[in-house]
Amino acid sequence: MNAQPPATPIQILLAEDNPGDVFLIREALREQGLEYELSVVEDGEEAVSFVCREGVYAGAARPDLILLDLNLPKYGGREILRRVREIPELANVPVAILSSSDWPKDRLDTAALGANCYIQKPFSLEEFMEIGAVLKELLSSTTLVPTTE
Repeated sequence: MNAQPPATPIQILLAEDNPGDVFLIREALREQGLEYELSVVEDGEEAVSFVCREGVYAGAARPDLILLDLNLPKYGGREILRRVREIPELANVPVAILSSSDWPKDRLDTAALGANCYIQKPFSLEEFMEIGAVLKELLSSTTLVPTTE
């Protein structure tokens, strides 16, 4: 009999300063049946420390997916994305930008910096829950996605 090893949870870093959005992202991911561990940082300085594994984040797991709010205190999403893409170990980690902005310049700038996708934060709960499917698709296009089926 072949026993499969337990699925390793997907490591997700969420840089988001709005607790309501953090809650909704958790729910959207849960609805997709993803086996994940979510690390949440509330400002850009924490996000940079996390990806650089500095200070209290020295032992942090490398993320398999990074979700960045574009407008964070201290450092914005662009600066964090720039730093992420400078770290060789994170070069292929998918990065999704989350923003209330639908300004084309934001989309173009973040794509030029290496973002894999840009998600405008929706206004309805139903649309917010669809973010989980977008993230699952992003992960499945880059790596195997462990699920809780």
